[in-house]
Amino acid sequence: MIQDHNTNNEKTSGEELGLKVALVHAAICWKDKDKNIAKLLTLNEEAARSGSRIIVNTELATTGYAFESRREIAALTESIPGPTTRAFGRIARVYGCYICIGLPERDARTGIFYNSVALIGPSGRVVARYRKASPAFKENLWAAKGNLPVPAVQTEFGALGMVICADSYSYRPARIAALQGAGLLLVPANWPPEHHNPEKFWRARALENGMYILACNRTGMDRIMDCNHAESFIIDPQGRAIKQISSPDDIIIYGALPLNSGVISSTTDGWDTTGDTAVETARKTPQNILSYRRPQCYGNITLDPYSYINVELLLGLPQAADFAAATLQFHSKSMDRAANVLSMLQLIDHAEAKAAENQQKLNLAVLPELSTSGPIFDLGEAETQSEVIPGKITDIFARKAREKDLFIVFGVAERDERDEKAFYNSSVLIGSDGFVGKYRKVHLSSHDRNWAIPGDCGFAAFDLRFARMGMLIGHDLMFPEAADSLAKLGSDMLCVPALWENASSKFIWEARLGEQMHLAIANQWGNFGRLQALGESLMCNYSRYPEKISRLWSPSKEDAINIMRLGTKDAREKRFLENIDYGVLLNLKSPARSSMEK
Repeated sequence: MIQDHNTNNEKTSGEELGLKVALVHAAICWKDKDKNIAKLLTLNEEAARSGSRIIVNTELATTGYAFESRREIAALTESIPGPTTRAFGRIARVYGCYICIGLPERDARTGIFYNSVALIGPSGRVVARYRKASPAFKENLWAAKGNLPVPAVQTEFGALGMVICADSYSYRPARIAALQGAGLLLVPANWPPEHHNPEKFWRARALENGMYILACNRTGMDRIMDCNHAESFIIDPQGRAIKQISSPDDIIIYGALPLNSGVISSTTDGWDTTGDTAVETARKTPQNILSYRRPQCYGNITLDPYSYINVELLLGLPQAADFAAATLQFHSKSMDRAANVLSMLQLIDHAEAKAAENQQKLNLAVLPELSTSGPIFDLGEAETQSEVIPGKITDIFARKAREKDLFIVFGVAERDERDEKAFYNSSVLIGSDGFVGKYRKVHLSSHDRNWAIPGDCGFAAFDLRFARMGMLIGHDLMFPEAADSLAKLGSDMLCVPALWENASSKFIWEARLGEQMHLAIANQWGNFGRLQALGESLMCNYSRYPEKISRLWSPSKEDAINIMRLGTKDAREKRFLENIDYGVLLNLKSPARSSMEK
């Protein structure tokens, strides 16, 4: 057995004073419950003896993973509390720690089997249990969907949440834990990296919610699954992997989480997509990150159209078709609308020509956020660079769309038609028949908040000839409910004009594939004084099969065109985690929101 006290990271004095945690990354023998429990008891006692106050074990740690029927796993199931939790409870009681362990649960009242996790407290008793909400792979042959709420367990270190492995593919369980106050999420897992690599989803759950994540994976061979390269993670609230370790041998991975007055300090203040460091931004913006959510705009996430046998008929979707879409990345000239419009029109011409060279007809072009003006930093700039939509600029692009027979999406500063002192950061959709629709940015960045009003019309999808399309803008991508709202409306394609400058959070772009739509993110690039735009625009298709996902990235410091052929059929094979509490997700009086309103 290997102990990792400091692999890949040097501890600081602050870490030494923090909360010591441990992940028991062990080889689990399939169907050998006695051997697994004996080994795990030894490893957990070693972790507890070393001073670890929170210890996390893997998913189905007592039995292994791949069972193919209720009959096959029946003899290995047990109740919670039960013999396993009592055995680990003795360690928790002696050392005053919390132990999280996954096991197949048999409900004592109904006999139903669940893929479950138990949290044992310093009293030696079970303080929480959770049943996996989204059984994956062969679990569906024996385990029922979980029917317990996502827990947020109050401890002396603050609230802890728990989910299991593939539950974190959806943003919803982790979000519910965070909204109930959890600053730390425990994730027992059995997830080989080649099966929908979980890294970006675990990192996204941490960043979206401003929480630490302890994701305990496993090693060794399961019945049919090679887990020798599976990785366990300790992830901070900025989505950074503090520890990211795999091992072919049993290993205890140690870490330390900072405490503030004895409570886990999740450094969630001042989170943004700007280029500021977390400390710099925290000084400027004291609100908790969850307070920037807009639950009054998220009602569509409660819809369940994809349980209907013919979703295309139910939603009235356009006929499935293949089409070519492009991201058009460029560096706008600050406060020079005429020059920017000319550059945008030229880029559209170049994109059409590039598509023609490959015997393709370009159907959709997406340009960056605030394309016509460049970044806006104050009300004075907004007054000179905005216009009512539709207006003169949209008329110009309508002529280009008609000339090229395509759809165009771009970002613009919008002046309210009824209040000339009210401004929005908006995107518009133009087609060959003229203005199609607009979207007003719902989630404002710190720069936006100096001049713009958040959109209050929610999220709308638009039918093109070949696909249903939704629009978001830049910073909206940090809020999974925004993309989820559009997915539930049947959107095949998500078009995102962006002005993104924080390289460390850009991984969240690909995490939005979890909302199951093709992605076109057109970013600006270059130095704008108070803002350094990142470039690196992304075109990415969605598929339920990772090997079928393709990505086209633009360079960071030049104008660029990416064109991809997409099919709407792939984006219509959506599945959603519905057995969750929407009342928490849409609570307008949540503690996080109340903290902003005080």
